[in-house]
Amino acid sequence: MASLMRWDPFGDLLALPREVDRFFDWTTPMRTTRGEVESKMLVPTMDVLSRGDDMVIRVELPGIDPSAVDISVTEGVLAISGERTEEHETTDENYMLRESSWGRFERRMTLPKGVDPDSLHAEFKDGLLEITVPRGIAMEEPKTHHIAIGGGTKH
Repeated sequence: MASLMRWDPFGDLLALPREVDRFFDWTTPMRTTRGEVESKMLVPTMDVLSRGDDMVIRVELPGIDPSAVDISVTEGVLAISGERTEEHETTDENYMLRESSWGRFERRMTLPKGVDPDSLHAEFKDGLLEITVPRGIAMEEPKTHHIAIGGGTKH
């Protein structure tokens, strides 16, 4: 015989933020309708801070081999990319919960104008990539241009 459960109207409402976070969580692999894991782009977390006159970019890359990370600058855009490979599973392990993710990752950031790409310095230690961007004399301060509404010519 089926048991009756009391309906909690707020139960689903309270679960909504968690479900929205799960939907937009780009670091969790998606499962297809057949149940296998579908490859997905990972987005590592990044912090940008100032240390003295330098700008420091920290990217968390736990469990990733430093040789699998590519750092490049193209037209003033810093790109950090690579791949986290899946660990080989043994047949005697049965996962109860698996949240580890693997696959390609990439982060991009526009550098301030005047930064010399050759002056950047990168260190990788304990899963933390730290890129130092020295503040040079050639760096330009950002300029704000205001546009007047209706100030242009009509065609």
